[in-house]
Amino acid sequence: MNINFEVLTEGERFIVEWQFSFAGGFKTALADAIRRADEYHLNLLSLGFPDEVEAYRNYSRLPGWWEEVQKRAGIIIRQQEAK
Repeated sequence: MNINFEVLTEGERFIVEWQFSFAGGFKTALADAIRRADEYHLNLLSLGFPDEVEAYRNYSRLPGWWEEVQKRAGIIIRQQEAK
């Protein structure tokens, strides 16, 4: 898979790496912790990982955010061409 990471923010890259299983051990564990955290603990995690938590909140709460990230990274177009 060819992804244009250069057009993504740090947080967007984090979500893409997590969703497509490109993340290493630490980032995978961080994504799991963020995904499981309640709002209080998300706020605490955001103190150390603000980009990652903001991106996860966008991913999980903003309709269309994930699709837009995939389009900018060239993922959706390439997936459609493969069909």
